[in-house]
Amino acid sequence: MDKNDLERAIKEVKAGDIDQFGVIIDALQKPLFVYCYHMLGHRQEAEDAVQEVFFKAYEQIDTYRSVVSFSAWLYKIAYHHCLNQLKRAKLGRIVTFLKTGLPTVSHHEGERRIDQEYLSNPLHQALLKLSASERNLVILRVVEDKSYDELSILFNKKPAALRKQFERALKKCKSHMLTVEGGDDHDTISAVQ
Repeated sequence: MDKNDLERAIKEVKAGDIDQFGVIIDALQKPLFVYCYHMLGHRQEAEDAVQEVFFKAYEQIDTYRSVVSFSAWLYKIAYHHCLNQLKRAKLGRIVTFLKTGLPTVSHHEGERRIDQEYLSNPLHQALLKLSASERNLVILRVVEDKSYDELSILFNKKPAALRKQFERALKKCKSHMLTVEGGDDHDTISAVQ
């Protein structure tokens, strides 16, 4: 789906054609899932987040203005949602630890095994070492191929400042990957510079 088709679908949703929101979901669901997965680090949480983000986007679609692309607007909603999820998860781990003194596992064994296999990837491990803000920038720049100009609107920062922040985040990733066994994959990050 190209940008014009997406904008047309958005206008139709705003005019009351609910079915057109399904077209929007079909076009953006997969990249949004990848983004949420990299932000949250767990498949089931990412799937839930995608549903919540689309629900919030539908509720707030009247506030969308085409000054920024719809996908960028959607990623901003996703970023704030994922950030809130990460904060809640951290608080939950602290409360659980204080109550029992032992960490708990919240995933079904099969899901946990999938997550562990995927998260064993040195690049993904390195991304998880970044702050949520740094991870957001790297994912949007590398995975979603957003320009610094578009990112400057999302982050409310100058493109040059975002470029520097991106370079620092990449250095952190490289450093972590070199210390992890199997860190030979650091060429993956070098290729995006």
